[in-house]
Amino acid sequence: MIKILSAEQIRRWDLYTIKNEPISSFDLMERASEAFVKLLLTKINHKPNVDVVCGPGDNGGDGFAIARLLIENGLKVNCHLIDFGVKLSEDCRKSYRKYLDISQVNIVKQSKELDLSGELIIDAVFGSGLSRPATGLAAEIIQLINQSSAKTVSVDMPSGLFADKVNLTGRIVEADWTITFQVPKLSFLIPESGFYVGEWSVVDIGLDISFLKTENSDYSIFEKNDIDRSLFIRKKYDHKGKYGRVLMVAGSLGKIGAAYLSSKAALKSGTGLLTVHIPKVGYGPIQTSLPEAMVSLDSEEEFISQVDNVDAFDAIGIGPGLGTNPTTGKILKSLFTSFNKPMAIDADALNLIALDKELVDLVPKGSVLTPHIGEFNRLFGECDNGLERIEKVKSIAIEKQLVIVLKGAHTVIATPDGKVHFNSTGNSGMATAGCGDVLTGIISAFIARGGDTSTSAKVGVCIHGWAGDLAEKTVGKTALMASDLLSALPKVFSNVESSDFI
Repeated sequence: MIKILSAEQIRRWDLYTIKNEPISSFDLMERASEAFVKLLLTKINHKPNVDVVCGPGDNGGDGFAIARLLIENGLKVNCHLIDFGVKLSEDCRKSYRKYLDISQVNIVKQSKELDLSGELIIDAVFGSGLSRPATGLAAEIIQLINQSSAKTVSVDMPSGLFADKVNLTGRIVEADWTITFQVPKLSFLIPESGFYVGEWSVVDIGLDISFLKTENSDYSIFEKNDIDRSLFIRKKYDHKGKYGRVLMVAGSLGKIGAAYLSSKAALKSGTGLLTVHIPKVGYGPIQTSLPEAMVSLDSEEEFISQVDNVDAFDAIGIGPGLGTNPTTGKILKSLFTSFNKPMAIDADALNLIALDKELVDLVPKGSVLTPHIGEFNRLFGECDNGLERIEKVKSIAIEKQLVIVLKGAHTVIATPDGKVHFNSTGNSGMATAGCGDVLTGIISAFIARGGDTSTSAKVGVCIHGWAGDLAEKTVGKTALMASDLLSALPKVFSNVESSDFI
């Protein structure tokens, strides 16, 4: 997992490296700039004219070093220093003077003096140490960058953006690509602030890894190589009972497809035995399309009115296509009180809980709730911004001892121990009906194996997004459907099970 550190922690990491490597702060700046340029050049298929816009701090020092290295690699560079009437930082001044040995710098005291005529802009005005919104001349410069038709690559942070909190006042560079140093910043993963970052990449600048090992953070990014392969090893004499018994409570008139998607996802994710509890209207479709599943029929034709005899199951998945009939809502209380094992709760089950908020305190501890933002707001109330919402998700997971999966571009998995994990897989093609139902099936299957539900949620979300990425390569984003994720799951698990998967 990649730890996400605050701007203050990163500053201390720099100082720790400078002291213990040892290396001078200027040489560390040079190393960071070399890593930036090395990655940048891999993405440039010709030699564009480049404008490098530098501020007076260390981010500006990075900019001067990057400008010098680009010239050494044969690119035409115009370098601009924004004069805010303050002294250059010591390392910025050294980098500025080194750049003057090979070229001139345009000193900009008024925004009208900044001529951005190149095809590529390197934004090095402000870095992660920024503590107040960009106004005045800074705002004018950032507006000119945003108005340019050139592609913009930000150094470490888009100028004007804070590293650790959402700031939507003042101007912020709208980067096409951000190349950040050593670790991503929290604001990259928040919808409102992540908009300004564009695509982002992390480059290793050689900070001392021993600092990271001992530094605590409640935030991290869960990656494919964090999946424990041992979770998927099947031994020769295992039997189906070892891989869990799942009850999927899903479907209503017009929404039997949701029951199909979640149930098939559970089967594709290795559950040993699956029973689908559906209203009578779904019997034909489910029995025909999922012959591997057992079917439990409700007494009602069009909606679910009762769920009995649940003791034999290891996990229950509930919600996909369930509908919000008041009679269906009444079964939740009896289910939550009679089934003392973790559940995967999604979609209309969440909406039913939102209609009777006392139910949330009855949900079995360790259960996994998988709301999108709208469902979360109905359950727990709206927030002013994405960071406030994440803090709320975190506190609810601790208070209720639940795992909360807040679905989005970087799905958040908040666990009862107070940790927040951002998912690294998935793509915008998955913003389509049914993908959440597939996730419910995957997580239900993992819970049924008896493992830790926090791990089940993290691994399930990662695999779900991974399947979406494989599907996107086959059908593209626009045409991607939830059923394409089902088709991609075998390839995902094949990769996980292999001894050399990444």
